[in-house]
Amino acid sequence: MSLFVFDRVLAAYTMAIHVLFTYWAISLPFFIVTAEYLGYRKNDPYYLALAKRFAVVMAVLFAVGSAGGAAIAVEFITVWYKWMYLVNELEIMPFVLEVLAFFTEVIFLALYLYGWDRMSRTTHMILGLMIGAGSTASAILIIIVNSWMNTPSGFNVMNYINNGVLTDINPVSGLWPPAATAEVPMGVAGALFVGFGSLAGYFSLRKLFSKNLTHDDVEYYNRGLKLSIYGAAIDAIFLAWAGDNAGKTLYSVQPLKLATLEGLMHTSRYAPMDLGPIKIPGLLSLLVSWPPNPSALVLGYSSFVENVRDPIWWLSHAAYDVHAALGILGAIVFWILALFTYYGHKLNVKFLGLNNTLENKIPLAVAFIMGWLQLVAWESGWVAAETGRQPFVIWGPMLQTANGIYTIEAVMWTNEAYNNNPIVYPIGIAIMTVLAIAVIGTIYMLKKLFTGREISKDVASITPTFSSGFTAQAPPVKTMSTHEKEHLGGGMNE
Repeated sequence: MSLFVFDRVLAAYTMAIHVLFTYWAISLPFFIVTAEYLGYRKNDPYYLALAKRFAVVMAVLFAVGSAGGAAIAVEFITVWYKWMYLVNELEIMPFVLEVLAFFTEVIFLALYLYGWDRMSRTTHMILGLMIGAGSTASAILIIIVNSWMNTPSGFNVMNYINNGVLTDINPVSGLWPPAATAEVPMGVAGALFVGFGSLAGYFSLRKLFSKNLTHDDVEYYNRGLKLSIYGAAIDAIFLAWAGDNAGKTLYSVQPLKLATLEGLMHTSRYAPMDLGPIKIPGLLSLLVSWPPNPSALVLGYSSFVENVRDPIWWLSHAAYDVHAALGILGAIVFWILALFTYYGHKLNVKFLGLNNTLENKIPLAVAFIMGWLQLVAWESGWVAAETGRQPFVIWGPMLQTANGIYTIEAVMWTNEAYNNNPIVYPIGIAIMTVLAIAVIGTIYMLKKLFTGREISKDVASITPTFSSGFTAQAPPVKTMSTHEKEHLGGGMNE
């Protein structure tokens, strides 16, 4: 395998593993804190048991995810050092701020884990929210760097392309490059949706296939499933807007990438969109334009010179179709599940078992399958986004040629960015091996966490009491009359 291909495979492999952990880092803190709040608010030990066990899960996933991030950092300064040079000169500020966000996440994770029963409940939940804030900020800042690669800013782009000289450098302007308007909302909304969907898949799996479930097991899984379904359904609203916004932003700032993802070969008005085997004329034009216009002109590959077209456009297009189809289907499924979970006892719709989504096998199976398919959607979305930028590492401005068609003035081509030193082979193989071991070890550790201790013991160890700021839902206490006490016997301890 040539170094050019090996370097790209290494980058894809490392990032594909790392993004398996990023969505947990964003979604789990909010799931855990919500469960903790509900445990205190409802005086419910099952919610608190959820929060405590998944806090440990969060720590394990955070540790392995950090290892993946460290591996990527090593690659930046060895395999893609030419790219890193430009980032260091022009776009280093998001990386610096990301380190601060990472420290925030680490510090508050440690305080949260240590703080159980050692500080006020309100303070403890604020610490949990700070974990989520730190991880979300960290993700946003990394996405901003990716956005800068798609729409570079903060320097005189054409002067660098023509003369190789960096001038008019303004690092602050690179803190929100144009593509960030599409990528940041999509990344955050997608991470939350995949996280909640995966949790729904896990709890559904336990309900479907676990044998001899106790009362505590059922109550515990039901609360986790309900919370994850509601979380996915609420975030699906944000995700729907983010997807629509991403299409409109690409139409404005990266029409070639939009054509790649949609597989649009010919520039046209009333540009069609393929929904499986069905082609709907004008739908793509309608969705990407603002105000919506079914006759809007959408640039296809026919409007661009051949050497800037994506050589693997078919992969980008196929991955995007998988991503979009599973995302839309998942949103619809979780909206329906949330509706019938909340109103099912009132609506009493027995069709497909929707009258009891937490117990009937069909809705449980659907939640299990669709929840874990969101992981496929997450990975395929990343593949679509990254391969859709080919053949560039750092994009450039779109210019019209004398023939009336367009070209892209690249800041950095892919074949300019990679390291052709053979030392990359052992470094890359070592990184791949360590990450594979880390993933296997994570699966083993999570299995031990979920099976090593009975849920009933977790529930029995929790005796929630309420401090100020929460309204206890305790049952009313009946005061016995003297006659009742005498009837029960005078030996009762009053």
